[in-house]
Amino acid sequence: MKRIITKIGDILCVDIDGDYKCYLQFIAVDFTQLNSTVIRVFKNHYPLDSTPTMDEVVKGEVSFFAHVMLNNGIRDGVWYKVGKHKDVGDTDNIMFREHQDIDVETWERKDIWYVWKINHEFVRVGEYLPEEYRELSLGGVFHYERIIEKIKTGKFYGGRSKYE
Repeated sequence: MKRIITKIGDILCVDIDGDYKCYLQFIAVDFTQLNSTVIRVFKNHYPLDSTPTMDEVVKGEVSFFAHVMLNNGIRDGVWYKVGKHKDVGDTDNIMFREHQDIDVETWERKDIWYVWKINHEFVRVGEYLPEEYRELSLGGVFHYERIIEKIKTGKFYGGRSKYE
């Protein structure tokens, strides 16, 4: 099997059900979240026969950010590299949210919410997610099928929380 090499800045294309395609970009590695790849997925949908420039792609509006095992999607033919661009956006201010359903301090069952920036410590924000954080991207490491589902529907499969 051929070795898969990805680097920050790589742009990948994903065909959605043979109807349209969209693009995502590898923008960071988040050592806080299992050393996972962070991507930004662009909102624009393109006809399958179109070939936008990488400049056009990165100037598009971002739909969402996610942690994903990027190489699994390449290996399984879900997305493929189409180019690279040095503009990866403002990665210093991207924030994620996540919750645990068990309080590890008391072992009680409850939602405990955390927020963080890429490569920064998690910040516990409590049992209820404050309004200011509800639009942040979910921070779990997602399988590529969940990324595709979010591209199609705007939500991760099953809506992992009441704030999805």
